Amino acid sequence: MIGAIKGPVNIPDLSIYTLLSRNTEVSGSRPVMIYYDKYITYSRILSYVDSMAYQLEHRLNIGKGDTVGILLDFSPEYVISIISSIKIGAKVLVIDENTDEKIINNYVEYHKIKVLIMCKRMARLATASDVKYIISDPNDFLTLGKAVIRRIKYRSRVRYSENILKFYEFIYSGKKSDKSENPETSCIMFYSDSRLIKFSMKDIISFTFILNYWMPKIDGRPVFYSNIRHSTPLGLVYSITLPVSFSGATVVNRIGGILKNSPDFIIGDKKLYSSIIDKHIYLNGVKYCIMPFNDVKTETEFNKFTGVPLITGRSDNITLTTHMNPFDDIRKGSFGMPLNYVKYDINNIGEMLVKTPYMPEIFMDGKKISEEWVNTHIRVKIVDGYFYSV
Repeated sequence: MIGAIKGPVNIPDLSIYTLLSRNTEVSGSRPVMIYYDKYITYSRILSYVDSMAYQLEHRLNIGKGDTVGILLDFSPEYVISIISSIKIGAKVLVIDENTDEKIINNYVEYHKIKVLIMCKRMARLATASDVKYIISDPNDFLTLGKAVIRRIKYRSRVRYSENILKFYEFIYSGKKSDKSENPETSCIMFYSDSRLIKFSMKDIISFTFILNYWMPKIDGRPVFYSNIRHSTPLGLVYSITLPVSFSGATVVNRIGGILKNSPDFIIGDKKLYSSIIDKHIYLNGVKYCIMPFNDVKTETEFNKFTGVPLITGRSDNITLTTHMNPFDDIRKGSFGMPLNYVKYDINNIGEMLVKTPYMPEIFMDGKKISEEWVNTHIRVKIVDGYFYSV
């Protein structure tokens, strides 16, 4: 284990695309994603990203400052769509798949979305004539090959028109974008409780590298499993950027199938760990479990059942600010010491507030909201420099 971070962390000025590209140089033949027990290597997914970036730029005229909407399940297409859009300097709006149809249409109009990438089951929403829709089917992805592409067209129930395009045409075009991307021009946006949360590449990469810095290191390239919703900032970090920063792999599977791929880290919310206990899922080979949302009762029950170290912390789906450092010393019931890059305060009723240099921009009704300090709404006590929820 390492101690709390001493002083500022040196954060490189790069984007998610560059992070993927650099790790492909050393891990090209290794899996970046294990999708329902099928492997996709770093080299293959980078090839898809480059191809899609070229098509977005040259076929659909997407460039710096344009907005690409992404409405997808957690799948290879989700990863490819985000990173290819980032490469060409576009803004990305990640839309939760449970969002109401009317609200989605409002997003398209308000953000002037030129391209919306969506699941085939959502194709009924592809109605705006001035928007290009790229339709994806996660069930098709792993069966696609150049020999069977033609069959997909006839198998699909989607009625394709001029503004409804096929996802696989974008990743199998054979043309690769050689654009030199600039991380300062891209951002990733999410909605939460009617608030627009806008993260720069610096925000996402900074948080990724800080997590990487103080997470336990293991031999080899680790495998991650996370059930945190991919359509949230925290889900993006734990599902994509953090595994890539380790040259690791992400497992996408149902809870019962995750152990087939021997994940080293299982990251989830209270619901995941309660399910592991209730369904008597034995985590043989799992080295660490991580719960970014502190819950003492679940932690106690989980440790009693599995014996696998469950490392708690504090975070939320909006700010990426409230992580403490639980890896310095795994103490039962504690969510660690504060990272040095985070300032904290305790208000008059014992709630912990945090402040970080990597705050996203938050907007409500088009107006920017200043949230310099973020209330975790967790009442805490401090013992020997460690935080415990009251």
